[in-house]
Amino acid sequence: MKTRTIVTTILVFSVALSAFRLVEDVIATLGMQHQSVQRSILNNIIGRQNHSEIDESQVEDSGGNTESPYNQIKSFGIPYAKMLSAVVEGDKIAATKEMCQYLKDYVHSEKFLSDYEKARKSATPTSEPPAMDPATVEMMKQSVKDQEKELVKIKASKQVPADMIKKVEAGIADQKKMIAASGDPTPNKTKWQKLYPENPEVAIRARLEEYLKLASTVDFNAAVTVAGKKKTFANPVYEKKGLKWKAIYRAGKDVNAVTTAFVKEWLQQGVKLASVSAVPSDDNGEKTKTSEQSSSPTGSENEKFTPAKGFKSLKEKAKKVLN
Repeated sequence: MKTRTIVTTILVFSVALSAFRLVEDVIATLGMQHQSVQRSILNNIIGRQNHSEIDESQVEDSGGNTESPYNQIKSFGIPYAKMLSAVVEGDKIAATKEMCQYLKDYVHSEKFLSDYEKARKSATPTSEPPAMDPATVEMMKQSVKDQEKELVKIKASKQVPADMIKKVEAGIADQKKMIAASGDPTPNKTKWQKLYPENPEVAIRARLEEYLKLASTVDFNAAVTVAGKKKTFANPVYEKKGLKWKAIYRAGKDVNAVTTAFVKEWLQQGVKLASVSAVPSDDNGEKTKTSEQSSSPTGSENEKFTPAKGFKSLKEKAKKVLN
């Protein structure tokens, strides 16, 4: 298990947040830029770290395993925070609330709609992979049946190692996926519509619900072992967990209790896009038109995101502490 502390709370991708001092601007104190944080929020909601044209003919990785570390990194990312020395103490509960509100404000802004539409347009497929010949599909179906029969015999013999059996099972599963996909004449379009639904609320709700489900499975009391600079879970089952699960674990029980309550309330209230007038930016927080004032449903190129009222509370607390 990697030891890098997760310091940015991105709810829907389960990005964790460490304790940090009360300061004027959480993002700046972390040595980050609003643009970088907002990009991570967008990418993690979509589940894709780049928005190149969808092409199902490209193999995800050599093993075809969507749960491999390589493919997890392609769908889930954490923005780099270089100023860790400035964020090791403080009121992490208050900070978590601030970051949760930051995320919600961005997602409810016109800038998010604009960013989402740009990403969706960029990923639009312009072609489809060649369809498999019907005869080839039938051959694959028969091959799968034969392999499944052989697998039963292999398991009954109890002479083949468990890891080898798992590889055979994974191979059969991959072939079944290919057979199922062969029935879709436009797989690129299908994947594009799934990752980039026309209404982004669908993707947002899915990520919020995913977070709640995953967080409920995390054992925050799980023991770890240390060997040099490397930490691993004592429980091998936990060590095999995905990046999101481990990010939630690193954040800690207190942080995720706050985050879970926030997400539940957000879902109960409903995802309401473009309801915030502006969101924080890296260039003096210039304000833009509200959704009622703007004539464009996705906003303009120059839209900025200035801090919501709630985001100022850290600044006020910091003044009291520092004075």
